[in-house]
Amino acid sequence: MTRTSAPTRARIVHRSIAAGLAAAVLCAGLTGCGSLKEITSSSKPLLDGGSTSTPSASPSPAATAIVQPAVLPTRASGPLDTGTVTHRLTQGNFSVRLTYWTADNAKLYTAGSLKTINVAAHVEDADSTHRVAVSTFQVTQDDGTKRVIVSTDTGKFDVTPPYPYNTVVTLPAATTGATKLTLTIRLDLLVETAPKSNSYYRSTALDTLTLPLLTNGATP
Repeated sequence: MTRTSAPTRARIVHRSIAAGLAAAVLCAGLTGCGSLKEITSSSKPLLDGGSTSTPSASPSPAATAIVQPAVLPTRASGPLDTGTVTHRLTQGNFSVRLTYWTADNAKLYTAGSLKTINVAAHVEDADSTHRVAVSTFQVTQDDGTKRVIVSTDTGKFDVTPPYPYNTVVTLPAATTGATKLTLTIRLDLLVETAPKSNSYYRSTALDTLTLPLLTNGATP
């Protein structure tokens, strides 16, 4: 049996005491630690007494409603916006030129506004040896709801070139809410079959004129 000397035994005891004191100090410094085994076997990280928490999501900003500016309806352009317009109608071997004009501001026409239109009819491309006369001039107004005859002129009005036929038409109020007026213009023409024969045939010329109206806040 090997005997250990006294100095060697003293060193072994001293090391054991030092290791025990170090373990005790470490265990005492850790709150909730029961034993050294408990410390060394824990798989959880040791933090400085703090706990972690998942940060809460920031609230989304409230959606802002986008208000679109009101778009006002616009009035369609009309043939009398410039004050005058000319139409040409072919009638066999001659033509009729119809000129419409007004002193009104046609851009401001509404269903109830006063509308006065001048009409002039000229026969063109015909020789002056065959007499031509207007026997009927008629204007019909249609506002999409109501259709009325607003003017009728009958007789025997000489329009042999260069003489014209001129008249003025005043339109009545249209149905409330109407967006346009459609005018149908009719001319019954008597054309001499032979020079100085006093025998005539009839030729009817039809034309239309559309007048846009301001309605429901529309702008001109």
